[in-house]
Amino acid sequence: MARKIKGPQMIVANRLLDGRVVFMKADGTWSAIAGEAAVAADEAGVEALEALAQKSADENYVLSIEVIDATEKGGKPYPAHIKFAMQAQGPSVRPDLGYQVSPTWEQTDL
Repeated sequence: MARKIKGPQMIVANRLLDGRVVFMKADGTWSAIAGEAAVAADEAGVEALEALAQKSADENYVLSIEVIDATEKGGKPYPAHIKFAMQAQGPSVRPDLGYQVSPTWEQTDL
């Protein structure tokens, strides 16, 4: 599928175990921490990440795989679009509760 790549891209999905938004890492595993995401800058790189992501979907680990625009925040990859940035940060109603409090709040590498 030909697509126009306009800058860095990352893969986001939902973990079937709990619905948590997770980001594809370079080794094909998933992390709830956006800064650990693999980033691709060209079509071939995006296709390679998509193939890894599809393997996880086929194994019923994740669903709703999406290729999204990435930016840099603090020297690490981060979702460029506000929708995915909010999903990465967690609920904004009570930022003192839940997974946005600390990256160690839950096991992030499965």
